[in-house]
Amino acid sequence: MTAAAGLTLAAALTMSLAGPATAEVPVGEPTTYTSYPAIQDPGSSAPDYFQPLWLDDNGAHIQAHGGQIVTAEEDGRTVYYWYGEDRSNGYYGSPGVHAYKSYDTVNWVDQGVVLRSVSDASELETEYFDALYDTVDDAGQPRTERVAELNYQLNTNDAAEYTTIFERPKVLFNESTGKWVLWWHSDGQTSPGGSMYARSMAGVAVSDSPTGPFKMTGVYRMPNRTDYKACISAAVPGQARDMTVFQDDDGTAYIVYSSEENRSLYIAELDASYTNVTHTTDTDMADAGQYSEDGRFPYLFADGTPEAPVRGEDFQIVKECGMLEAPALFQHGGRYYVVASGATGWAPNPQTYHTADTILGSWIRGVQADDAYENVAYNAIPEGGDGLLSVGDVRRTTFGSQSTNVLDLGGGRFVYMGDRWNSGAADSTYVWLPITIGENGRAEMRNPATEDPERWGAGWDASYFDEHGLGDGIWSVVDDRLPETVEPGEDFSAKLPETVPVAVDGATAEVAVTWSATSFDERGPQLITGTLAADATFTAGRTFTRTIEVATPGIVNLALDAAVAASSRQDLAGTTADGNVKGKGWDDWVGGGVYPKSSWLSYTWAFPQDVDEVVVHTYKDGAGATWPSTIAAEYLDASGAWVSANASVDLAQDASATAPVAKLDVSGIPATSGVRLQLKTATNVWQSISEVQLWGAEGVRDVCGADGTTVTASFHQTQYETMPPANACDGSAATSWSTWDSTKRDQATLTIEPVEAHIVDRVGFTNREGTITGVSVEYRDAHGTWHPTTAQDVVPSANGSPTSFTFKPVLASAVRLVFATPGSYLKIPVLAVGAVDAAVEPAVTSRCVGGKVQLVATARNTADGPADVAVQSAYGGRVLDELAPGHAASAAIAVRAASATAGETTFTGADGVPVTVGYPAASCG
Repeated sequence: MTAAAGLTLAAALTMSLAGPATAEVPVGEPTTYTSYPAIQDPGSSAPDYFQPLWLDDNGAHIQAHGGQIVTAEEDGRTVYYWYGEDRSNGYYGSPGVHAYKSYDTVNWVDQGVVLRSVSDASELETEYFDALYDTVDDAGQPRTERVAELNYQLNTNDAAEYTTIFERPKVLFNESTGKWVLWWHSDGQTSPGGSMYARSMAGVAVSDSPTGPFKMTGVYRMPNRTDYKACISAAVPGQARDMTVFQDDDGTAYIVYSSEENRSLYIAELDASYTNVTHTTDTDMADAGQYSEDGRFPYLFADGTPEAPVRGEDFQIVKECGMLEAPALFQHGGRYYVVASGATGWAPNPQTYHTADTILGSWIRGVQADDAYENVAYNAIPEGGDGLLSVGDVRRTTFGSQSTNVLDLGGGRFVYMGDRWNSGAADSTYVWLPITIGENGRAEMRNPATEDPERWGAGWDASYFDEHGLGDGIWSVVDDRLPETVEPGEDFSAKLPETVPVAVDGATAEVAVTWSATSFDERGPQLITGTLAADATFTAGRTFTRTIEVATPGIVNLALDAAVAASSRQDLAGTTADGNVKGKGWDDWVGGGVYPKSSWLSYTWAFPQDVDEVVVHTYKDGAGATWPSTIAAEYLDASGAWVSANASVDLAQDASATAPVAKLDVSGIPATSGVRLQLKTATNVWQSISEVQLWGAEGVRDVCGADGTTVTASFHQTQYETMPPANACDGSAATSWSTWDSTKRDQATLTIEPVEAHIVDRVGFTNREGTITGVSVEYRDAHGTWHPTTAQDVVPSANGSPTSFTFKPVLASAVRLVFATPGSYLKIPVLAVGAVDAAVEPAVTSRCVGGKVQLVATARNTADGPADVAVQSAYGGRVLDELAPGHAASAAIAVRAASATAGETTFTGADGVPVTVGYPAASCG
């Protein structure tokens, strides 16, 4: 937009915003555009939110909302026709579908209303409508039934008995028939005063000219699966709401529509005339007041009869139960894309997209099947997540827009067309932004005005694509050749490759690459971006991202193995420690329009750990600042009380900023079994946290929670079959193992059996209810015999406080805890059995020699250098001298008897840690 029109447009906009929804179309001085309008997203409450206006050749704000552009050839020139909703009268009383013509897609010439509505039935008796619909007989008398039938479908007056709504007009040119075919979302009341979205149909009209007049030939419900109520019981047959059309390279056309109360997004093939679907019937199967000029109606249900459509052949569902609308379909590199908005009314949201290799085949969200975000809600995909359309969309509103079409300019250049709705008012504006195709065909929409304000702040044009990897085809980096792990602050520039192999359509070539970083200060997974140079088929600027783990040896994120609890929304608490620092995690919303001003998140583990730093990744969950004003840390002391860590941070509540990352230094606290974060907000909004990282010394491995471990107990709430023993080892503070029953027991046992044997030396847990007077630990040897450890009748801490104790290390194939609960019960949410490493791998077997038992002790040296391994038993000891690293040796210990009771042998390697190994009873008699 040129600056010359600025004052006029601003004055017009002020007039528009001050008036009601039926305000006149804003006008300004006719101007010549050299670029697409620059888009800002200051938030819907900003006075300049509905700017800039986009004026036609008459100086009037363009009325082509919810529309589409069709490309044609005229007199050897490419011409563009932009069709859309005319909202010059506001949301109701629409004159119909408006059209504009352009040769450059930035300057538009008004072509008038090409599909007309009426505001009163009498208008249908005029010459214009009589010529189209034969509404007046030869005697000059109105055809009453014909007029009433058309009035039901075309009257947009909100005072009418049956108001209709024109939305989402889309046009196709049918080369075989020479006709222009216009489809739209036709909705409205089915009863006086009823819902304006009760009809939920798709209307179709035809014309000999792109500028009309278009004649309505049908208003239909569309094909559905038979179980169309699978997502919501309120769904009605064949609903067709927000929609678009698409013409494939072979001339086949399709209609895309939101159905099942916007729960599911469908694609259906159109017939050769583009005016109906492929399977029709002479019956209105929905009994919904459909209109058909030729008496054909869509056959609605895929019910298996010969007349019925078949899923995968005649129609397909892009997304089931996804709450999507406003679809826009395009194709690139042999792949089909559907961009769609969440169904949130006039409020914009973070839009998603789906892809498929065949249009009626299987669709996936984004480009990666079965990724972490495949089945989450569209608004839960994090920044950078597969399937999220916008990049750098700070407010998560798709830059304040809702999709309507994707304009293909050729050569991999795509323009997203969206609406910024003012509740359907005439001053609703347009958001046109570039979509580029990234690695593996990933669709990425950016806002040039905020990405590079100096260059694109006044508007952007097609040259934007030249520096963003313009080209045809789907490409991918075969091998990034990056280091997997680096240390904080390490300069790894020498490890970065200068070229990477890039595959396009099955051919691979080396392409020069530059990198966004050569070091990282923060621990954890960090993203690095590679930018490819130009090659034979692409311009420079293709980018791809990879993850590099930044880690300090011996320092780990303790939160990943912690039990997480929260002051509210416990079901979401665990998502703050799932390793995803970008995705939506937890918020403290409790409903009712009242938000807690103070909330907390706690992270506890069974054994005391050294914690040095807390890092809190907050999350922007809406247009406002949805993060805490203050975060303070506490730690769990030996008595089980929460104590201030004297560490806190204040966060600015800047709604225009990205979600901040808070860091708290807690290196001064003692070893602890837990950290709690106190979260306070100064605003009346929920507090959202994406991820919490607790960096500390590498801890003890937990056998109880390891993959494949089997957990059993003598019993658990047998009366109700709830709170099973596995709950104690699942790492969740929200689930517990409990032995409560109407009949109390004096003792309960918990058995932990890992996939393989481990050297264990400690147990930790917290009991919540009941009474435990003592706990004893036993271990099972490799031969199945149980032995007591040195931890017997240990008195636990008070309920709610952590209990942790050690015993002499034992090699255990299973561990059994015996809890004394005289006349009571227990309730344990989290329990851990700690495994340690030792400088020796021990084993003991027995054999018979000359009718006497011998113990055979075998040891493997796991130290870095040669070492002696001492073996001690009740029958004497041996030393295995100078075992080389990784080597094993055995020694026989004579029992000097024909039988031996079960017993233990102790092995001590280079680290001086004695490991006890049990063996079963033996007899040579």
